Amino acid sequence: MPKKRWKIGLAALASGLAAVLATSPAQAAYSQNSGAYSTTFVDGAGALTDDFGDHFDELGNSLCYGCGESRNTDIVVLWQSILVAEDLLDFGDIDGQFGPGTRDATIAWQKRYGLSADGKVGDNTWSRADDKLVWLSNVDITYTGKYNSGAVVFNRGSTSKTQDSGAYRVHEVYQYDGVKSMRGYRVHFNQLTTL
Repeated sequence: MPKKRWKIGLAALASGLAAVLATSPAQAAYSQNSGAYSTTFVDGAGALTDDFGDHFDELGNSLCYGCGESRNTDIVVLWQSILVAEDLLDFGDIDGQFGPGTRDATIAWQKRYGLSADGKVGDNTWSRADDKLVWLSNVDITYTGKYNSGAVVFNRGSTSKTQDSGAYRVHEVYQYDGVKSMRGYRVHFNQLTTL
């Protein structure tokens, strides 16, 4: 996919996420992500390589076009961020809606990683995705696209603690040319907060 619309994508991403995710009152402050666990947002503890799979178990169903929990949620934004890092979606496609574009990009991702390509983000897909999570520093976790096409940098828990457990935060999304599409935003169930 060529480097198209990245400048427009940044503006569209910010405005789209604000419109989609600002539908509920403010939740816990970022510093309170430490030790925060819930079925309403992505969280993790211990080994990184089971965090997304654990959230699938809590959610109780797959993300897919037309499925419950696949609209206006942080988990869809997180998945779309991964697809942008894989160069399968553009920045402006991060909208919290699991529509046909996200489904098609998910099928391409599943084929890329040798999975059954059904367009649903279920247990096998989440388990394969979280196998790619690594600690980048004492506070940052990274997911890197297969062909170094991009990366997503997450924080888990509080950045004031070393390798903390708790709620995930999308910190930055990069695509192949190193251009940042998002920085300084915390995506938390139906909320976007500028840091």
